[in-house]
Amino acid sequence: MEFHLKMTGDSHRQLREHLFPGDEKEAIAFALCGRHITSNQKWLLVHRLLFIPHDVCIRKGDFIEWPTNLIDDLVNEAARKGMGVLKIHSHPKGDTSFSELDDASDRIIFPSIYSLMNDTEPHMSAIMYEDESIIARVVTPGNEFLNVERITVVGDTVKLMRSKNEFTTHAASLRNQQTFGEGTVSLLKDMTVVVIGCSGTGSITIEQLARLGVGKLIIADSKPIDYKNLNRILNSKEEDARYKRPKVDVLKAAITSFGFNTEVEIYQSLLQEDPRLINAAIGADFAFGCVDSVEGRSILNSLATFYLLPYIDMGVKLVADKKGGIDEISGSVHYLQPGKSSLLSRGVYTLQQLSSEELKRTNPEMYEEQRKRGYVVNMDVESPAVISINMQVSSLAVLEFLARIHPFRYDPNKRFAQTDITISEWEIWHSEEGEPDRYLAKFAGRGLMQPFLNLSSLRML
Repeated sequence: MEFHLKMTGDSHRQLREHLFPGDEKEAIAFALCGRHITSNQKWLLVHRLLFIPHDVCIRKGDFIEWPTNLIDDLVNEAARKGMGVLKIHSHPKGDTSFSELDDASDRIIFPSIYSLMNDTEPHMSAIMYEDESIIARVVTPGNEFLNVERITVVGDTVKLMRSKNEFTTHAASLRNQQTFGEGTVSLLKDMTVVVIGCSGTGSITIEQLARLGVGKLIIADSKPIDYKNLNRILNSKEEDARYKRPKVDVLKAAITSFGFNTEVEIYQSLLQEDPRLINAAIGADFAFGCVDSVEGRSILNSLATFYLLPYIDMGVKLVADKKGGIDEISGSVHYLQPGKSSLLSRGVYTLQQLSSEELKRTNPEMYEEQRKRGYVVNMDVESPAVISINMQVSSLAVLEFLARIHPFRYDPNKRFAQTDITISEWEIWHSEEGEPDRYLAKFAGRGLMQPFLNLSSLRML
């Protein structure tokens, strides 16, 4: 069984500020956590923090005592909602692991937590150090301690704290090592990345990720290769269109032929219609959205929020001038953090467009009837695309991904929430986070709940 702890960058920062007030004494906090549970993985996702005030504790450099009744409401809420509890305290005197005092404290507090629960799913205890690193362990109902090997912080930078692994580096990765460092190459080798959409920008993104040495790729697209795709899907051939081979099959065969030992998992389906794909996407370390579908983008944005998944969305826009030419050629790359702004709040689409597209997919007869009455907007959004602009936007997206896991830019990552490019005017610019999506932000780290993603239209296995 693999255990994983995830939190947002804001939660990580707030914990650092509370646990290290500058007096070199221990401090403590708790978190209400969402869950993700599969046959071989159990996660806690920090949803809401509870800071135990310093002045109600007895605090020393290697000891803390606190009133346990202060967590009663949080534990009761966790029991009522089927959520988890995280206890986290500081070790200001150095990089020391759990002490005998920590063991004794955990063996007192966690049995009382489990006694109030309606299940035996895990809860965790953690230590934060002054360099902001964290170690964590599961405390079982039988008071055993199990190591949490994966801790992820999803903020302006994605911090992947894991047990050290030794990797065999492929010779083709040496240039990548020289550019981005051995640390980046090791991170990529140990990462799982999901790419939703395998057409224009999707196939190019997948090609880059595979050649950079990402350890596992999950790729999804519901459609076969068509003749109209041949001008923009890498590795596609005329015979693929003739025999209507699935895009995911064609791309998997290409990646396998590279000889980099990248594991490829494929889904010939829509994200909003396949619970298996949703589960696979949740388990990834990073997500790319390469679809025109408003509904697909909305689901992926929600999924990333509920399960603390860093998400890059990209889009290309070509506008005809109705005179046989092109009036606008542009593209956008969005880096989306859970709990902050969303594609909706950034104005990428409207709720009316989302409602119309969902209705068109699930009830085309009603959609057509309402369209005739003027109740829905025209969802014919298929646009022409050319491979050169697709490559430009995809390259920006993959560089954004690399900057998030191993910052290399002179300016801080927080300045690059959105990157826009216009080829027709030959300009590129970037912008910081806007106002948060106040509805979606409430569910950051909420994890599994009913209805799934708080959407009655979705179902899960």
